[in-house]
Amino acid sequence: MKQYLMLTNEELKRSWKMIISIILAMAGIEILTVVGRVIYHERQVQEYMSYAKVSESDAIRTIEKLSFEQASSYFSYIILIGVALVLLYAVQIWYRDWLGESKYIYRLLLLPGNRAKIFFAKFTSLALVIISFIGLQWVVIQLSFVIFNWMIKDDYRATSTLGLSRTLKQLYTMNLVDVLVIVTLALFTVSFLFMLILLERSYRKTKGLLFIVLEVIAIVVIMMGGMYIIETLDIFLSQEISAIMIAIFVLYFIYTIWKSLRLLKWKISV
Repeated sequence: MKQYLMLTNEELKRSWKMIISIILAMAGIEILTVVGRVIYHERQVQEYMSYAKVSESDAIRTIEKLSFEQASSYFSYIILIGVALVLLYAVQIWYRDWLGESKYIYRLLLLPGNRAKIFFAKFTSLALVIISFIGLQWVVIQLSFVIFNWMIKDDYRATSTLGLSRTLKQLYTMNLVDVLVIVTLALFTVSFLFMLILLERSYRKTKGLLFIVLEVIAIVVIMMGGMYIIETLDIFLSQEISAIMIAIFVLYFIYTIWKSLRLLKWKISV
């Protein structure tokens, strides 16, 4: 347990500057997009008033008022970039140990005890990054909403309530169950990526790529096949379908972790 905590701390220490820099940069960009959208909207109104020689109320009626949902419309794209960066980090967290000059992975593999601690240290660090990213993004949304209401004139604002796009509503909700589902799906993706990386590191070259392709095909077949069978039989209730899909998901989640631990223990050598 002590080694696991030390390794987790080491993983975070090696990347915390990069992680914080990226998260703060994304937060800054998101806030700036809201500020820029408010300024641009106000300029549109003023320019239309000057061009059409109409009153402010007529200009606002023509251009329409600005809502926070419109002002934060770029958030979804920025969050997608963040998701992509997290996935890249999930790949980098393994390959940096092999590709670095010091070959840090060999030091890890030579540590006494079970190698599972190496896997779970990296997995935990990714989990903490994901949870921090989701939490900080929610803070950014709240802060952006405050800034939006502070900057925009009452006559220019469509509503004073916090309105989000459909994508953001799905990602950020006060429902604890939804948050847990999002985190679980993210961790499943991380575990699946870890398994693919360890497959490549275990077999290398053509054989490793072949196993990766087979695993990707397997998960697609399982998902599509399960959905097809359920729809074809048409004998299950909606609750039963949900239970079956959750069971398949949990079993495959366990499989990815088991496979990764097995590869790390038996296939990867110093």
